[in-house]
Amino acid sequence: MNLEDLITEVYGSPPLKIERMSFGHTNQVYNVTFSDEQIILRTNHKPGVLKHTADNIAILSSLGLPVPNVIRTDVSLEKVPFAYMILEHFPGRDLRYELEGMTREQLAELAQQIISYQRSVSELPRGSGFGWVPIGEQGPFSSWTQIIERDFRSHIDHIIDEVTPETIVLLQKMKQRYTPYFDRVEPVCFLDDLTIKNVIVAEGKLQGIVDFDWVCYGDPLYMIALTQTAVVSDIGDQGMPYVEALCRQWGANREQRALIDFYSVIHALQFIGFHQREQNDVCKQRMVSFILDKINSDTDENRMS
Repeated sequence: MNLEDLITEVYGSPPLKIERMSFGHTNQVYNVTFSDEQIILRTNHKPGVLKHTADNIAILSSLGLPVPNVIRTDVSLEKVPFAYMILEHFPGRDLRYELEGMTREQLAELAQQIISYQRSVSELPRGSGFGWVPIGEQGPFSSWTQIIERDFRSHIDHIIDEVTPETIVLLQKMKQRYTPYFDRVEPVCFLDDLTIKNVIVAEGKLQGIVDFDWVCYGDPLYMIALTQTAVVSDIGDQGMPYVEALCRQWGANREQRALIDFYSVIHALQFIGFHQREQNDVCKQRMVSFILDKINSDTDENRMS
């Protein structure tokens, strides 16, 4: 049974169009169009990825978050050779495509909404471990420090040929300076990928938030930092007012803002790997420049303190 047959069986009539969506590194995501409505179809040949998604969405919906309704989900692989989930379609586009056309007021309102959702999720019971898991499951790491060390070690090689050895040493010193903070982080639940994707916007207004196969237990500032890195990579300076609005809504103080920059550098190391594989030299160099700028700012800050 192919995708069209599956949709026809569920809805009783064939779709007019099935379009593969460009975003979606983990799942294959499709926009399915009928004469009178649209739906979203998510598929994965690894059923474990979608196994807990409906439960996660139900929990988030109970908190009042604007998540899509689940129309049907099947991870059995009995009728089709893949797990699938059919979801409500939100009108609009990922924030990355809308951000530059939004006003400062619209960005401030959106930032307030996103941070309020993170605050709500942070009230869920603390995890018994750190990392990316379904809501309520035990994270695979025993400390936040382990995750930062893993991410640093996994991606530092991406920049070795782009910078001097002294720059690598400065990065390591930055990490060491923040390690006491990482050791104190508790496993707080947060939505790790509400960045400039998975936030659906139309005409400057939030329509809904999507993609909840898992959450993360750790430091919610990691999400703001990932947003900053994605903005720098895909949009540039024009998108920074949204990042600053997120920081203001969070109430980030000077130390936390510097920490967000360090987290952003960690994410940038990973992004450089993406851009290298895609041979996107422009975005890669933008990320390298971003890392060097943050290192220089950190060095100047510590020189004055």
